[in-house]
Amino acid sequence: MSYGREILSRDDVMEGVAEMVDEVQVEATFPDGTKLVTVHTPIV
Repeated sequence: MSYGREILSRDDVMEGVAEMVDEVQVEATFPDGTKLVTVHTPIV
């Protein structure tokens, strides 16, 4: 899950967005079914 924190940096988003987004949730499909994946503090 730590890879999710490496996708966006503060330089990639508009000013103030990093403070507004404290988590991102994605419902992902895996061979054994769907799972809710949560990335806390996604923009560092």
